[in-house]
Amino acid sequence: MRIRNQAQLEKWLAMAKSPTATGAEKLAARPTLANAAPQQRVLGVDTALRCTGWGLVDVHGNKLSAVDCGVIRNQAKDPVSQCLRRLAGGIRELVALYHPQVAVIEGAFYCKNVRTAMVLGSARGAVIAVLAEHELPIFEYAPRRVKQSICGFGNASKQQVALLVAQFLSISTEQIALDSTDALALALCHAQDLTVAQGLSMPNTI
Repeated sequence: MRIRNQAQLEKWLAMAKSPTATGAEKLAARPTLANAAPQQRVLGVDTALRCTGWGLVDVHGNKLSAVDCGVIRNQAKDPVSQCLRRLAGGIRELVALYHPQVAVIEGAFYCKNVRTAMVLGSARGAVIAVLAEHELPIFEYAPRRVKQSICGFGNASKQQVALLVAQFLSISTEQIALDSTDALALALCHAQDLTVAQGLSMPNTI
């Protein structure tokens, strides 16, 4: 189903039944696939210096399932260099633990503040360097394209993206940070390119 506009999205969400699982059960509610090895495991990373969201989605043919998600947090008082070290270390641990075959990050961001742009660029660089260190193919998608893929239009809010992610993956997102659901949306966007579009609209690796 493709949602065309804001009104249609709101109507669809009002009709949809929300998942009942919460807390530790938030990902346990996902459908099982007989423990089969995934065709591809996609790691989505919503990069930021203080709170980076991550999410993993397994692709089994045309079926998509959530693996895990979370955030890498840094304290506001921590210096930039310490934040970058922790961010790189966190991504390195995720790759070692979950063994994704491909990574997806958010691209084409715009900042009016030069310092903010530099900080975000540094955080992206730290993430990309670790992913490249593990020789993972890295794709990037503009925020608007991700929202169009998940919600059907590019002006959806973070909350609306989270609700649709919950519906796509049959999980509860009530206890999941929006940075995590944004990361799952990145992974879903790429997974849909792999399955629905059969890779025809997939961007080049960076």
